[in-house]
Amino acid sequence: MKRALIGLTVMLAMAAPLRAEELSGRQIIDQAIDRHEAPYDFEQQIMTLIDKKGNRELRDTRRYARKGADGQFKYLIVFDSPPGVKGVALLTWQHEAADDDQWLYLPAQGDQVKRIAKGSKKNYFMGTDFTYEDLVSESREKFTYARLPDETLEGATHYVVEITPADAAFAKESGYQKRVVWVRHDNFFVIRTDYYDKQGKLVKRQSAGNLESVGGDMWRAKTTNMENFSNGHATHVQVETRKLEEAAAPEELFQQRFLTSGQHMR
Repeated sequence: MKRALIGLTVMLAMAAPLRAEELSGRQIIDQAIDRHEAPYDFEQQIMTLIDKKGNRELRDTRRYARKGADGQFKYLIVFDSPPGVKGVALLTWQHEAADDDQWLYLPAQGDQVKRIAKGSKKNYFMGTDFTYEDLVSESREKFTYARLPDETLEGATHYVVEITPADAAFAKESGYQKRVVWVRHDNFFVIRTDYYDKQGKLVKRQSAGNLESVGGDMWRAKTTNMENFSNGHATHVQVETRKLEEAAAPEELFQQRFLTSGQHMR
């Protein structure tokens, strides 16, 4: 009987959820990703580019995401306006432990897509403050996660996690020395991400706002703002429409031929 009680005690201890103070940096990020991950995602967006003088340029964009049978995501971003960027599209295939594949389609190139080279993924995408590497979800095997002391932002307690490349190869490809993220205690949503360049200088800050519950434990931000401290530029993204059903992100969208045939254009 004593042995059985000891075994039961061990099993209950293993099953008990970790307290907030016991979570590691990796466990916090796992929660932040897994809780809010949907297999299909579509957003109709208004993107506003703001220069240091306050001048604004509006763009209508669509963003699609779909999780494959291998657990990895494919993404498609399409520009619908203004005329100068209409039809431009970025297709991304995520890989957990290998380099992501990215292809840029420019209507002027006809039936050709341009593969984004590894060394180019630190470059900015279409005049925004997002680089190509910013536009994919977290591939957790490529990074290490160190928990820092919790902080309070806007009255809410947040976990703080420092993220660095896991090895020299990924560090060389990335435009960042590290990122620091703030994750809300109550719903494990990433509210802020600070980006540091290779010299350790804070260069960008991404902030999420106007959170809304979209079912179960999942939340989404209706607004995302990326501030670029190096040039005074900013990119603001407002989600106008969101759909999380499979029909909104069919498999055929995530192929090069869908772009080169012009089927993505409206």
